[in-house]
Formats: sequence, C-alpha cells, structure tokens
Amino acid sequence: MADFLANPLLNEFFAWVLKTSLLASVMAGLILMIKMALNHRLKPGWHYMLWLLLLLRLIIPAGPQTAYSIYNLLPWVGTASQDALHPAVHTGKDNQAVSYPAEEPEGIQTPVSTTQDAGPIVEEGWNAKKVAIGVWLIVAVIMLLRLPLVNAVFSIRLRRYAVTATPADMSLLQQAQRVMRIRRRVRLSYSPIVSTPTLFGWVRPRLIMPLNIQELDDKQKHHIYMHELAHMKHADIAVNWLMHLLLAVHWYNPVLWYALYKMREDQELAADAAALRNIDPAGIAAYGHTIITLLERSRLRGMIPGAAGVSGSKQQLKRRILMITTFKHRSFRWTLAGLVLVLALSGCALTNGKTPSDSNSSAPSETTPAQEVTPGTPGDNGAVQNPKDTQNGSGSETSSTGGGSSSPGKSTGEKPSTSSGGSATRGHEQQIKDIYALAKKGQVKGANFVSGKTIIDDVHKAWGDPDRPWQPTDSYAYDSYSPGAGRGTYAFGIGRGEVVYDIRYFGSQIDESTAFNQISFTEIQKTLGKPGSIKTSGSDDILMYKVGDYELKFVGPHSTKRLDHISVYSPRAAAPMGEAKR
Repeated sequence: MADFLANPLLNEFFAWVLKTSLLASVMAGLILMIKMALNHRLKPGWHYMLWLLLLLRLIIPAGPQTAYSIYNLLPWVGTASQDALHPAVHTGKDNQAVSYPAEEPEGIQTPVSTTQDAGPIVEEGWNAKKVAIGVWLIVAVIMLLRLPLVNAVFSIRLRRYAVTATPADMSLLQQAQRVMRIRRRVRLSYSPIVSTPTLFGWVRPRLIMPLNIQELDDKQKHHIYMHELAHMKHADIAVNWLMHLLLAVHWYNPVLWYALYKMREDQELAADAAALRNIDPAGIAAYGHTIITLLERSRLRGMIPGAAGVSGSKQQLKRRILMITTFKHRSFRWTLAGLVLVLALSGCALTNGKTPSDSNSSAPSETTPAQEVTPGTPGDNGAVQNPKDTQNGSGSETSSTGGGSSSPGKSTGEKPSTSSGGSATRGHEQQIKDIYALAKKGQVKGANFVSGKTIIDDVHKAWGDPDRPWQPTDSYAYDSYSPGAGRGTYAFGIGRGEVVYDIRYFGSQIDESTAFNQISFTEIQKTLGKPGSIKTSGSDDILMYKVGDYELKFVGPHSTKRLDHISVYSPRAAAPMGEAKR
C-alpha cells in the first residue's frame, strides 16, 4: 500500500488537487464578494453563471499566465515547497542546494548525496504525506461510489411507487413545453416519495409530482411545469452531477461545500427568472404565490445528483419572493453588465499568476523545432580549472577540445573564451542555446569531458578525487564533484569499460550565466521546440531532446516547472538495466 501511495502519478494528481482546491477557494471568496456588492442589481442568471465559472476553475488543469490574474496578489497560492517534494537536499562547495541524481537510465531513480560518508537515500515506509494521500483517496472513492448508488436507489423507489399522470396533466405539461420551447419528451408521474416537484434524469427526463399537488388548479400546475422545464433548459441536472463529482474529489474543503449550497440557491432563482420571462406580467404575483405554497409544504431532503426541483429552505424564501415581486423583463444595460462581469472574472480567476522571472524573460518571436535550432557560440565553456590547483592557488587551467574528444589533464594557461552574444540575450534564450550547442558535442559547460568517450580515470586525473565517489550500494555508479570557484556541481555516470555515459550539471547560484533555477520549462520549449518526450521521475519532470548521438535532458521539480539540472546522456555507452559498476 505504501508503495502504491508513493506512485509519482498519484502524488502529482494529489498535488494538483490541493492546488486547484486552493485556487477555487480564492475564487469562491471573490464570487461571494461580487454577489454581496451587486446583490439584486444583477440578474439571477448571471449570479448562477458566476458559480459555473467556479466549476470550470476546478476542472481546467491550468490556465494561461497573465498579469491580470488575481493570484498575482497571492504569490503563495499554488506554490509548493520544493524541499517537501525532494527526499534529500545537500549543499555543495558553492553553498548551493543540490539533489541528484534525479533520474537514472531506463527510468530508475537513485538519490545520491554529495557527502563522503552518506549512502543512498531511499524513501521507504509510511510518512505524513502518504497518510494524507491515503485518507483523501479512501474518502474520495467512497463518495464517488456513493453518488450512483444514491441515484439508483432513488430511481428504484420512483418506479415502485409511481402513479400515472392524467391526460389533462399531460396536456398542461405539453403546453408548458411549447411555451419554454422544449421539444424533448418529458414523462410525468406522481409519487409519495417526493414532497416537492422534482425533475429527475438527464438522458430520459421524468417530472415527478407529489400526490398532494393534485389539489392545485391548472394555472398553478402550469407555473410548476414552467419552473421544472427551466431546470431542464439550463441542463441543471448535468451541472449537479458535475458539482457532486468535484465535491467528492475536494471533500475536505468546507469553502467548496458552502459554495455548493449557495450555487443551489442561485440555481433555483435562475429557474424562477427563466419561468417568469415566459409568463404574462399579470401572472407574476400568482407564480410567487404558487412557489410559497410549495415551499411551505416541502421538507428537506438529501441532495441527489440526478435531480433538480422546486426546493429551498425557509431562509431562502424571502430572497426568492423579493426577486419575483421586483422582477423585470430583460434590461439590456444589466445584461451587458453581467456579460462584462463574467468575462472580467474569467480573465482574472481562470488564469494563473506570473512569477517575477516570467515577467522579466521574453520569449523568442517564434518557436523553432529542436532539430532546426542554430545556437550561438557557447560562452565560457572551454576552460576547466583543476580543483586541486584552485585549492593550492596555482590557477592552472585546462583547455577545451572544441570537438568530440577530450584531453583532460593538459594545462595551457589560456583564459576561457566568452560568447559574443552571451551578454546580450533575451531572457534565458542564449543560455539554453549554449546548453544545446555543447550537448551536440556530448559536453556541459565548465567540464572538458565528453559523454560516451571520456574515461572516468581521465576525470580523476584532471579534477582529483571526487567529493562523493560512487558507493557499492548504489544502483548506478556516479562520481560527484563540486569544484568550487562558482562553477557548480557535476555528476559523472560510469558505465561499461569505465566510460562516462552521463554527465549531469547543476549549475551555480553564484554565477548568473550558469544559474538554472530561474529557467522555466516554458522558456526551454519556446527556444528548442517541443521535446521528443516528457517523462516523470519521482517528483521531477524531464524534458528530453535528441541531440545528434546524445540525449539532452532538462530535469526539474514538477511543482515549479523550473530547471534543476541538465543531463547529457549517451545511449550507446550506457550500461544495460541493472548492470551497475561494481
């Protein structure tokens, strides 16, 4: 069970549910403030439409980022702590947080620390997060299974105790259908199990009337039919089903339960308004009297997802009567105001806020496929300073090969070259292109080694002993270095024949030209085009691009959609599954 709850897809879905629930709660509060400010000035149909936007907020996986989103005022909304999602975070010599490896060959994940004495860290057993996911999942499944069960029991009881309607009643219903312009067949029957008129069923709608309704006159029955047919015209049964399904997933959120209660109120008012628009103004008072009569006889019943009808508490009665007595036919001014309000709410509440880095970085004018990118000259990618020399103060440097082979250990004393375009880039476009250009050679910035060709002994000769060598208990062998001097952290995967088949680079927070945590996945895809594949490993997302003989992987937390490290991987040199260096 614990292994199932640790499933990356389940964890990702749970994180999305929590984030969406929080965003919807903020939106529900905004809707309540709008309703309180406008009150009866806004038509009932527009009140109801605001709640439909809330349902949409709960459905859409993500909205576009805009500067007009209300969530720009709440930067903490929808942001999860990266530390909570990653099992181990360590500090390298540059005082930067490092967590690696985040992905392994063939999808195997093996967390490795950067300390000399730390072994692999594997998250096993139960923890608070798994318990939370387990409780949420159990209750959600129970509630989801309960919905069709309650609906089925109600349907069975209706069929068992149904009383056929008279031809006169059927004639009245058909007349109301013509007025409401509804052509679908609606069955009509009486039943003692309902206390108020109820429309039940979406595919085959059925109008069920309580037995004591037979004493009402034809005009009152006509009013009732009009109200129920308004529910049908608005597809309220489908809306109720959707609302209950979403509540089953977000069962823990009291704000959404209260929003459901208020939405059902506005649903009834919208049905009243739709019926009144098709009634002669002289009959409005009689319609109000009919509604009062029905609500006085009604008794509270549990909410059934497949039903809609004349319902409401005694506390709602005053609001409904006020709406009916002050009802006016369509006003173009307020109709336009309602439309503007709905569009404005959609723009600010169905969108996601922008982060500072999103605002500061501008995208290229067009998206270019990865295979067609022509990166600029890589900047500062050739010189590799020996960490041992740095510590001894010698300052000797290793020159770049500039091609496919490496010559680690040779010192030339030359200063690193700088890209002519690297200092004048838009956003992180040039930095991403530099990464791509080096990956085509099997290299990463600041390391004069080639994935799939360099022997690990060459790395040891050039950089000395690793800060964290691979351990016999590791599933895959990685030697890790933090050379210092603001150069960041590296990890070298060791395959057959001691060949380095994977070079991972985590950048450096000290040097802005190598800092990765401000580069968003969106910028990467805008610069390099759509990746060959997008994978998930633990709590990380991996964008993979085929770059010549290599695979260039951009790895970062799913919660932030920002880069943590890159991997230049050589499929030809990779060890087969389970064949780690021993």
